Amino acid sequence: MKILWNAAIVLALIALTEPTRAQTTTADVSGVVTDPLHAVVRGVAVRARNASTGFERRTESDQTGAYRLAGLPAGTYEVVADGQGLRTFRAPAVTLSIGRDVVLDIAMELAGRAEDVTVSATVPLVSPRSSAVGEVIDLARIEGLPLNGRQFANLAGTVPGVGVGFHTDSTKSTQYSPQISGGNGRNINYVVDGGDNTDDTVGGLLQMFPLEAIQEFTVLSHRFDAEYGRSGGGVINVVTKSGGNQRRGSWFTLLRDDALNARTFTEKLRNVEAQPYERYQFGGSLGGPIILNRAHYFGAYERTHQDTNQIVDTLGVFPADEGIFDVPVRQHLFTGKLTATVSPQQYLAIRYGRDHNTQPIGAAPTIAHSAWATTTNSFDSINVNHNWLVRPSVLNEAVVQYSDFVNDTPANGTDGPSFQFQLNSSIRGGSSPFAPQRTEQIKWQFRDDVSWTTTKGPGLSHELRGGVSWIHEPRLRLFMGTLMQGLYTMLELNLTGPVVQVQVFGNDPTANFPLEQYGLYVQDDWRVSDRVTLNLGLRWDYVRGFPIDQSGNPNFQAIQQAGTTGRFGGTLLEDFGKEPRPDRDNLQPRLGAAIDLFGDGRDIIRGGWGLYTDLGYLSSNVLIAAFDALQAGVVFSATEPTGLRKEDGTYFRVGDPLSTIEFRNTVTGAFAPVGEVASPVLEQPYTRQTNIGWSHQFDAATVVSADYVGVDGRDLNVRVRPNVIVGPLQQRFLDGVAISPRDGTFRTALSKGRSRYDGLILALRRRLSQGLDTSASYTIATATSDVGTAYDEVAQNLIQDINDPFGPVQQGPSARTDSRHLVSISGIVQAPWSISVAGVFHYRSALPVHTFEGADFNGDGMTNDRTALQYRYTGLGADNRATFEEGGACETVNCSRRAGVSQLNVRVSRTFSLGRSVRIEAIGEVFNLFNATNPSLALAQRRLNGGVPNLSFMQPAAYAGDVGQPEQRVGQVGFRLTF
Repeated sequence: MKILWNAAIVLALIALTEPTRAQTTTADVSGVVTDPLHAVVRGVAVRARNASTGFERRTESDQTGAYRLAGLPAGTYEVVADGQGLRTFRAPAVTLSIGRDVVLDIAMELAGRAEDVTVSATVPLVSPRSSAVGEVIDLARIEGLPLNGRQFANLAGTVPGVGVGFHTDSTKSTQYSPQISGGNGRNINYVVDGGDNTDDTVGGLLQMFPLEAIQEFTVLSHRFDAEYGRSGGGVINVVTKSGGNQRRGSWFTLLRDDALNARTFTEKLRNVEAQPYERYQFGGSLGGPIILNRAHYFGAYERTHQDTNQIVDTLGVFPADEGIFDVPVRQHLFTGKLTATVSPQQYLAIRYGRDHNTQPIGAAPTIAHSAWATTTNSFDSINVNHNWLVRPSVLNEAVVQYSDFVNDTPANGTDGPSFQFQLNSSIRGGSSPFAPQRTEQIKWQFRDDVSWTTTKGPGLSHELRGGVSWIHEPRLRLFMGTLMQGLYTMLELNLTGPVVQVQVFGNDPTANFPLEQYGLYVQDDWRVSDRVTLNLGLRWDYVRGFPIDQSGNPNFQAIQQAGTTGRFGGTLLEDFGKEPRPDRDNLQPRLGAAIDLFGDGRDIIRGGWGLYTDLGYLSSNVLIAAFDALQAGVVFSATEPTGLRKEDGTYFRVGDPLSTIEFRNTVTGAFAPVGEVASPVLEQPYTRQTNIGWSHQFDAATVVSADYVGVDGRDLNVRVRPNVIVGPLQQRFLDGVAISPRDGTFRTALSKGRSRYDGLILALRRRLSQGLDTSASYTIATATSDVGTAYDEVAQNLIQDINDPFGPVQQGPSARTDSRHLVSISGIVQAPWSISVAGVFHYRSALPVHTFEGADFNGDGMTNDRTALQYRYTGLGADNRATFEEGGACETVNCSRRAGVSQLNVRVSRTFSLGRSVRIEAIGEVFNLFNATNPSLALAQRRLNGGVPNLSFMQPAAYAGDVGQPEQRVGQVGFRLTF
């Protein structure tokens, strides 16, 4: 409570003082006014006007000559200054981007001539006042670069140090995911028009928006200010377009067809022709005035209609479900926005967004078609943003947002159980293991940002900001009705052999997780001199709703009781036995400095350190434990490693009634838990971030930079299977504790994981000048984690020694993100005859994989023992089998390497004028121009039961063009009409 009172006092003081900046959705222009003798001038009237909307703000220079025009929506402005006895100063085209404080010093001339002083003001590419690492993606790059699927997250991959992968949750298999600081996209805070747009169930991006509605977005990759929270990785801050005084619009149509595509590698392997591939994307936008200079409207719509095919090969296990199957994807996106200049001091924006999409779930080259399902996602959001300049020195920006989300995956109608196989975990069949399920999420959000500046002299000031955010989430409800027809685990790669395990799930698997999320911050950008700025911030975040109530879970009661006796002291389960308590101590100091070395804005040194608390999304920590607490879990469970047998001694077979092995059912009542408990003192994950960097601006358009970033992850969500065999007596770790199941599948969700990311980022940026816009970066990095995967992903079962569960052997490379080398090159060339050529090239070196022997060498009852040597993929041989080489000793988990990924996308367009302001752009695009194979190695088990070599070891399970992989070479043609 003391923290809350102190934070409330700080915010009250902020509200009573004189704020002049809030950067969530706006930008500022500031500087110093001087006369011909370089003396400061007070009382000069300065105004900024956006000609397209009529929006205007005014101020005057103070006694130090300083002025500030605050809270300007992103766009292009004319800045004009008038003073008595001085000629009018005019900067006709100052482009402002969200979250940027543009420095524009005004040098006035004495009156005596009629003409004004007109200057060409260029916004610096690097802020001399910020120590954060990031970049703005402006409208020219959004519209000009080849953008596969028109997902703006793809463009985040052109930002130095940022990679791009796919979201790994099965309900978002077509969603691209930016990778920052060793995370896989679930550690990013997505903000749209100042409102939250993050999925609290599975993490990552929530709602998509039409690309025609995106004005620009900022990617803050490392060490950002205290106004941004709920992220241990980065922030993507998006602002949507608004209408203007002239009616403007667009219409686009893009077409892909198999005639424009290469055959996928899977099609070549199966010796089939290129399968039908159709993708239509069309839509447009329209904006204009309601009242000139006062009120405007804008709307955008986008439709995606995609039909591709997936070849399925289950090695003959499910012959009726092998072949070529349709993979349909449908999406509707709409955004509508009203903006109004209520008065010169007040600006209001109201935006509605809608995203409705359907896509297959479970589609993959080795999953039988019967196990696929269709998932439907519906998103709605209403955002109200009020920007109020209370008086020339007081600005307040308030955001109120309502959003809802429904994900529905009904059963696909396939009767019978779902099947998986010990010898090949990638093959599945039978009924879908992903359906039925449903997620419902409702959020109300209020945030308010205020700030003020105190000027001590030319170049000396405190720019203080503060704010509060409250997210009220009364409904975060999940239904998991999967596997109610049973999950059968087969000993062999067929359906006629022995069944080693049968599990049937039942009861009412519905859980609701109402959450309240609070955030408070203060930030001081202290200009110590005209060359040095200190960025000092403090933030506090708290999520009310954790810990969840597990009193209905008999496993939790048993392990808690054992913990109170001191049994788990000094072990990884030391949390149990403690009284449940919320995680309230998330204070996050953030300290940084930016130094303008020579005072000319050309050489900037930046660096700092800070703490960043993330939001632990539900499926990473408490989801299964909550269902166990509701007693919605296993209603039948029987296991025998060599095969289940009936009373007469014969094997239980697929199709036999469960009654024949009822005597082996370990569920003694109406319910047996799945077997997961969450720590009673679960913490939110956080990172400790450090950066040091240098930027040099060669000219008004070109800058080079070098940045080192270090990110330590702490309190990461990890799921541990502790009940392994230990000691000479071959007892299990939890023997004597009344848990169910009593084998090694029992799991505990803890906040004990750690990660480490170190990266050196080298970058070149040239904004559009003389017909060339380019960005190039190279990142050399390491990403390690004892969680096993990327630090924002659900952990694998990789613990090698339960007595040292987080020892050096566990600190292995992060499986989804530890690429040593990351290259990104993008550019736009404006050629003669209105021709534009653009390209994006990405390269990511090989990711790690855990290679394991497939035998229990250490006697703990688990077959996850790492191989003795490392293995590295080297290519595809003449027989299309993967080749690999042996390396040194395998010292950690995830010691081996898969295949690298590369892709070159190219766009060529020509614009034709149709008269007045109407133009049409003919577009041709090719994605994956060189048709890189980009194989995915799914299996890393070296030997099968009995020591037989596994022929699938380190062999690709999918290639470019398969679901969840980058595409094969794909052509696209279309046009975009603007008026």
